[in-house]
Formats: sequence, structure tokens, C-alpha cells
Amino acid sequence: MLLCVAAFAFLAVYRLSPPSVVPASAPPAEFSAERAMKHLSVIADGPRPIGSSNHAEARDYILSELGAMGLSPEVQEATAVNLAWGLPFHAGTVRNVVARLRGTGDGKAILLVGHYDSVSSGPGASDDGSGVALILETVRALKAAPALKNDVIFLLSDGEEVGLLGAQAFVAEHPWAKDVKLVMNFEARGSGGPAIMFETSEQNGWLIREFGRAAPRPVANSMAYEVYRMLPNDTDLSVFKAAGLAGLNFAYIENPTHYHTRLDNAENVDRRSLQHGGSYATALTRGFGNSDLTNTKEDDAVYFDVLGLTLVRYTRIVAVALTLLLALLFAGAVVYGLRRSQLSLSGMLLAFLSFLVSAACASAAVALVWWVIGKLDGAEASTGGVVYSSNLYVGGLAALGFAVASAVLIWSGRKVSVLNLTAGVLLWWLLLLLLTNFFLPGVSYLFAWPLAFGLVGLAALMFAWRAGEAVAPKVLVVPTAASVLSILLLVPAAYLVATALPLGLYTVIGVALVLTLIAGLLVPHLGLVGTKYKWLPPAVALALCLTLVAAGVLTSGYDHEQPKPNTIFFGLDADTGKAVWATNDARPDEWTSQFLRDGAQAQLKEFFPLSRRQYPQSQAAAVPLSAPEVSLLNAEQTGDGVKTLNLRVTSTRQAPMLSVYVDAGGDVLGASVNGKRVAGPVPGDGSQFKNQWVLFYFAPPAEGINITLTTKTSQPVKIRAVDATYGLPASAGVTVTPRPPDKMPGYHRYSDATLASRSFTF
Repeated sequence: MLLCVAAFAFLAVYRLSPPSVVPASAPPAEFSAERAMKHLSVIADGPRPIGSSNHAEARDYILSELGAMGLSPEVQEATAVNLAWGLPFHAGTVRNVVARLRGTGDGKAILLVGHYDSVSSGPGASDDGSGVALILETVRALKAAPALKNDVIFLLSDGEEVGLLGAQAFVAEHPWAKDVKLVMNFEARGSGGPAIMFETSEQNGWLIREFGRAAPRPVANSMAYEVYRMLPNDTDLSVFKAAGLAGLNFAYIENPTHYHTRLDNAENVDRRSLQHGGSYATALTRGFGNSDLTNTKEDDAVYFDVLGLTLVRYTRIVAVALTLLLALLFAGAVVYGLRRSQLSLSGMLLAFLSFLVSAACASAAVALVWWVIGKLDGAEASTGGVVYSSNLYVGGLAALGFAVASAVLIWSGRKVSVLNLTAGVLLWWLLLLLLTNFFLPGVSYLFAWPLAFGLVGLAALMFAWRAGEAVAPKVLVVPTAASVLSILLLVPAAYLVATALPLGLYTVIGVALVLTLIAGLLVPHLGLVGTKYKWLPPAVALALCLTLVAAGVLTSGYDHEQPKPNTIFFGLDADTGKAVWATNDARPDEWTSQFLRDGAQAQLKEFFPLSRRQYPQSQAAAVPLSAPEVSLLNAEQTGDGVKTLNLRVTSTRQAPMLSVYVDAGGDVLGASVNGKRVAGPVPGDGSQFKNQWVLFYFAPPAEGINITLTTKTSQPVKIRAVDATYGLPASAGVTVTPRPPDKMPGYHRYSDATLASRSFTF
């Protein structure tokens, strides 16, 4: 029966595999990942950070393909500003590609979004070339079928990686934005796995109902929605949600070590993941395209998929009612057990405490082994960085969590009866259900249904088994079925969370706690197993742990398939003429050491005035670089000490990244760039920044950007301008040895970049 439970746990993870690829020979109205891959191979030919030549070529390709499909695409060029992230403010000149497929209705529209820019450290095939390719193939499939009632707008957004800037520009300025009633955003954080619907807008009841009706092979749950809301992560959908629009967010997340690196290439993209996301796009666009979009908001739902076969959903009111019902059923089971002397208050209290001890011991054991892994596997494993053996480690630590928790529960069974132990464990499930209903309602289903199944198993034990009698196999049939149903919910959720979150201490402890909960559901099996074999389950789990962790350590080394990321950048201070090599890494490796020969660590105030970080660095030979220019266009001083400066900031070498650091010597009351406000609320309403104001501007035009700065100060205003280009200088006193195959550029804004800095005073 334990093997049966393990088999269903494997099935739950296996069913997360994306569907098979539809070939290019499929009927025209179907989405085909093979057809989409033709677009992806062109778009993801190389890194395309905003302002680069590859970025412009990708935009031209998208325009050409949309035009060839019979649409009339256009480029929206605008200055976009992200105020939501606060200081430092992010802004840029973006060039969105937009197109519209007219419907037969009144002009209400669905918006499909994918961003065509990437980071500089990788080709961005999954993030988000896949979203762009998916949308292009969806356009073709929609054009091959009868017209929809609602319009469909396609936004291939720019500048997502540097501040969601394209989405900001569309919402703020594009005339079509007012027609949009629903948004679907397609992203990726990895290169494979199922396409997960992981985020919705608020009041998602209607959205979830329609998603459940139309989505093929749905992978979605409200736990992901709750967890994502607590993370400091954003996608373009964040902008549309802030604008009050209804929306759904999709991404595949397996192989996170590929994210934002050279490994995020077209060859590594799982075609099945692209197929899954594309099947969502076409089916949901058709579903929503013929729906009434007048009212897209209803009370939030609790929802989850069952093996990708169907989506279960109900309102939060139903979730509360279910919680109350389960609380009453638990109380009834306890009263029944006490009256029949099958349960005792002291036994349940001891069981309750035993389960707490099992959770603490499992967490401590997993944390200890994770620390050991960090020592064996290097610093990356212990700091949540690049961990190529993450699946092996997670599997091994999950087995360890189960081994320790089950061992504690088996040991507790010497003092507590199986029924008391089961009831004490279920009391924990009830408490967790009450807490999640109050604080995280979307997570409540993970505790409600296992508790319900657990109560059924407890009732079956009470009715079918008596202490002192021989244990008949049929006694465990119902508890086994209950455990299987619980595991079909718990295991996929735990797997997806462990994949989505950085692999660090808190993640592995979370894995241990989940396995403790699962061990608690198996108390009847662990307690009723023969005395001779009672330690077999934890022993097998421990052996599995040792095997997987050892395999992880042995396969975690760096090679051409698992390269180690590193960073290096060059900076020239035009004020002093001094230049440096520096890295964002904690310490140089064998490749970056060729630049960092001094071994010194110090701050880099010339390039990052507000940072207190100590950067490993070394003096470099100065390279003749044209530093950015700041010129004063106009200055005004009023009698109340308020000074307004109109400035022109220009990158004379046409750098795609421009940073402006302002030390005003007093309060910064307001600021704007190219006429767009970049200082929070308008001046005069009490908003101000103490002395400092910082702007990161991307893809600035050749003529530069205009900044208006209003300060209340009698002191001179000090400004430092820093621009950065992609690539290292040709000569800076170092004969550069190319990166070996087991190294790759790490994800950092200035990885493999050349910076030039100059200060000004006005």
C-alpha cells in the first residue's frame, strides 16, 4: 500500500509533463509548436537587449511577419516611465509592436502580450522569445478560422526586462488601451515544463470559470496566485492589473538554471512547453473572443487542477463553509472516539506534540544536509544561486524529510495508539486550514481536501478495526485511497513551488514540512505495519536521500553543458582618467582573475554613487572613451529657495544605458524626463526625496534626454552621469583570453559592459 501511494505520487508529477507537439502539417486553425519554432529560431538568434542591433532586427522581423499575415502592424514609440518600482526610477525610449485583428462586435478587445526584448546575457529564447513566437503562430491560427466577436490586440512589448516599460507606454498612451477588457500575458522562467497559469487579476471568479471551460490540459491553482503575490516579482501583467484590467499570466518554469543565461537558447526550449502555452493562447482567445466582456470581475475563487484533466473551482464563501463543516466533522469524530474509548485527550495531545517534533526534526535535518551540500557543491548551492543538480537535491531532501518525520511518528507510536496519533495529526491539518482560510484563502484547498480524506480514513479505522485484533489488509484500503487523493493534490503543488522558488534554505525547509504533512497522512500505514518491518519506510527513504544527494554532488560540476556564470565589467572615470576592472561576483574565478590581478575590494562610487557594496576590482589601463554630457538649458531660482534646472543629458557614444545620479543638497520636490513625471506624486503635494534622485534610462535617443529637476536647496546640485555599452573594450591593458566552455556571462545589468562616468555641478 505504501508502494501504491508512492506510485501515485510519481503519477502526480508525471502528469505535469506538457502535451505532445503538434506538427507543422496540422490543420491551419490549430496551433503548432513546430510552426512557432520557425519564428523562435530567428527571434532568438542572439541576445537582444533594448537598444541593441539584434533588438531592432527582431522588431523588424515581427513587423514583417504580422504584415505577411494580413495585419497592419505599427510601432508605438514613446518615453515610458515606471514609477511603481520607486527610486531608482526606470525609464526609456520604447518601441512596441502592436497589431489588431478586428472582430464582428462592438470593438471590445482581448490583449495578448509577450515582450521581444531580452537580457544581454542570453538569447532569451524562452524569456520571452517563446511568447513572441507563440503569439505569431496564434495570429496565423486565428486568421485561418472564422472571425471572433471581440477584437484581438497583439502587443509585442519592449523594455520589459528593464522596468516593464513597453506595457507602461501602451497603457498610458496608446489609443487602443481603452478598448482592452482582458489581458493574457505569456512568459517563461526556464526552458521547459508545463505552461502554468500562475497569476490572475483581483476578483478572478469569472476568469477562472471561463479558463476552466476553455483551457486544454489546465495546470493552475490558487496557491500559485497567493505565493506569487508575496514575491517581489513583476511581469507586464503587473502594469495591466494596476490599470484595473482583468488578466491571466502564463509561464513555464522548469530548468531555471537556463533563465537569463546563454542556455536560454532555441535548442534548449522544450517544444512541448511551447505547444502547451500556444494551446492556451488559441483556445482561450477563441473562448474569450466570443464571450461577453462587459463584466469580467467576480469574487475571488479557490481553484486547482486535478492531474491536468479538469479544474476544480469554488468561491471563497464555499471555502469557509467547507472549513466549518470539516471542523464539525473533526469534532464529531473526536467525540465518537472518546465515547468508545478509541481516543483519549492525553493520547491526542501527545500525538499533537509528536507531530510538531517530527516537523522540527525534519526541518533541522534538511537544513543540516543542505549546509553540507553547500560545502561539497560550492557557494552557489548554499546561497540559492545556480544549482544544476537542483532536482536531485530537492528529491533527496524530500526523501530525508519523509524519513525523519516518519521515524519520529513511528517512535511515537510506541506511546500513542494509531487512532490517537491519526487524530492528533489531523488536528494540525485543521489548524492549518483555519489559518490559511484567514490569511491565504487560495491555499486553503491544500489543507481542506486532505483533511476531508483523512477524516474518512479515520472513520474507516474506527469502524473496521479494534485494538488487540489482527490487522486485516482491508482495514487500510480506505486510508490508502484517502492518502492517494491527498497526494494527488499535495505533490504537484510542492513540486511546482520547489521549482519556482530559488533553491535556498527556506525552500528546502518548506519541502521538509510538506513531506512531514504527507508522512502524517500515512500514520495508519506506519502505525499498523508489522513490528519486524516498522523501520523499513524511513530506512528506504533515507537510502533514497543518500543516493539522490550523492548523485547531485557528483553531477553538479561545471562543464560546457553546465557552465558557471561570472561577470566582469570595465569602468572609466572621465574626471580622473582612472579605469578599473570589476566584478559583481563575490570573488574572482580562474577566468575573471585575468582582469582582477590586484585582489582588492572597494566601493565604486564613481559608477554606483549610492551603493555601499565592496566590488572585487583591479586597476585597468585607461581607454579613450567619450563620457556622457550634461548641459544646462535653463535655471530658475525663486525667493523661497526653490531651484528648477532644465538639463540635457546625452550619451555621446550612443550607449543604450544611461544613469543619472543627483545629489541636490536638499529636498528633491519634483522631476520629469522628456516631459514625463519621474518623481512620484506631483510637486506641491508633500512628496519629496531627501537629497538623492536617480534615473536609469534605456535606449536614449541620439539627441539625449531632457530632465527637469526641482529642488529646495541653496547648495550646488551635483550630478553624476554614467553610460554603459554592451561588450568590453578592445584594449585595456589586458590580453583577454576568451571564456572557456565551462563559463558563461552571468545575469547582471553590467555583465560584460563598458561604463564611462563624469560628474557635473550646477
